[in-house]
Amino acid sequence: MKRKLFLSILIVFFTTSFMSLVGCNNHKPTKEQYKLQEKCKKQSKEYFKNEYGNGTINNREQLGTISYKSHYNKKTNKCFIILNEHGFKKSNNTSYKMKSLFDMNAKKKLGFFYNFGTLTFCNVLENKCKSEKEWNSLVKPYMEE
Repeated sequence: MKRKLFLSILIVFFTTSFMSLVGCNNHKPTKEQYKLQEKCKKQSKEYFKNEYGNGTINNREQLGTISYKSHYNKKTNKCFIILNEHGFKKSNNTSYKMKSLFDMNAKKKLGFFYNFGTLTFCNVLENKCKSEKEWNSLVKPYMEE
């Protein structure tokens, strides 16, 4: 009985030791990846500041805010940014939500999400979607990894 317990403990110990050695190295960013993550953050911050200032919209037509989230995707070796705009159209008293996915390296818009009242439409690289949940599923691979 003691021998089985001892063997079981040894097996668990070696298995967890092996898994921690192998598993942790895959998730820890390298020095180069860390530099690319920081470059992505800086590039996105500068882009947002130049295009949207402090993120406040207040003009004759609308009120709202714009924010962003950036992510360096190590799988694709690219920097992505999602712009989130929430606002109110004064002309028709309608609230709206807009989101855009950009590839910062190529300076290209990859997708959009629009919701005006009851009307919603979205697209990510020609993949159409009908809800915010679908949009989130389509952009997830770009904003993770």
